Amino acid sequence: MPHQHRLPTVRKPDEGLRVASAGSVYRYLAIGDETNGQYALFDNVLHPGDGAPLHAHSREEEACYILEGEIVFYTQTQRIPASKGTFINMPTGVARGFRNETEQDARMLIIESPAGLENMFLEDGETIADSIDTASNLEQIACPKIAAEYGIENLSQPLPDM
Repeated sequence: MPHQHRLPTVRKPDEGLRVASAGSVYRYLAIGDETNGQYALFDNVLHPGDGAPLHAHSREEEACYILEGEIVFYTQTQRIPASKGTFINMPTGVARGFRNETEQDARMLIIESPAGLENMFLEDGETIADSIDTASNLEQIACPKIAAEYGIENLSQPLPDM
């Protein structure tokens, strides 16, 4: 298969489409249309208490790199505190959830490979024009309404109480 001739994707610090979904705002740094479907990359700010319920991806690996603060990741058997500089990869099929359990905002990069999940947030969420901090003013929803259509199983097991 010949390589397509594409131009580099460049996002400056304040650039990138912002989409509010699942109680968070995701700033799109790269999407499948720009990466030949190989991956999508998001910048995600989590306010205190924000996160994702326990769920499993059937299509993509999900990798997270903590840029600021601390986020606690959960599997069905583990509690994994992750502070600035921590990298975590969640393989396809592994149940995972995460939450900011501190009193300060946390920020992470999320890589989804292959790409495609960014379309779920676009379909289920709301595009916003303001800064990432707008998340605190938006209605918080438990999980995307259409997750199953994108190969995500939402599990009934709640994250442990903080």
